[in-house]
Amino acid sequence: MQELLDRLFSPYKVLLCYKCGSSIYGLSDDDSDKDYTVILEGYDSCNVVKTDDSDFFTYGLPYFEKLKKFDKGCLTYFLVWIDNTLLAKENIVYIDESIKDKLDEFLNIDFKNHFKDWLYRLIAYFGIRLQNYKEEKSLYHLYRVESLIKHYKETGKFEYYFSKENKELAMDLKTNLNMEKHLPRLKEIFSYLLSLYKEEEENGN
Repeated sequence: MQELLDRLFSPYKVLLCYKCGSSIYGLSDDDSDKDYTVILEGYDSCNVVKTDDSDFFTYGLPYFEKLKKFDKGCLTYFLVWIDNTLLAKENIVYIDESIKDKLDEFLNIDFKNHFKDWLYRLIAYFGIRLQNYKEEKSLYHLYRVESLIKHYKETGKFEYYFSKENKELAMDLKTNLNMEKHLPRLKEIFSYLLSLYKEEEENGN
């Protein structure tokens, strides 16, 4: 992998590469692309670099730091998935020596402080996709997001959590694209996100 990373991202220095996407949530199959997050030193923007079977979500270190703070200038397309940092340590494929000792700090995001910001991006992203739902496979992530957020609300811990029921529903939708079957439930989850955002606003967060 290191050789491939060097070839794809030269002359920039790869600080960290970790698996992301459906595979880290136990939802991948033989047809799934392999997804990776890559953080580069010496690069200042964001990009998706594609190979035959993989997508590399690529951030320069300054951009990654902005993502961690939910900077308004960052693209919703990237901020929606920022919770994959919760599983990054278990899915590392390459790490540079310079950040090994400070990896926890490097990946740390104050999700509790930025909960409203994340909700805003989720609503913006999935709202459009619900309007054009017929071919929108990414909607299965709503099941995952609901599990994580309900777990946070019940425990006060913002950590990875995916209920067995929701995981089975997500896998069914991703595999079969039986959107009409799932649409009422997906709309229910979206309404839940909207209600939480309204609650955050009313509480002055």
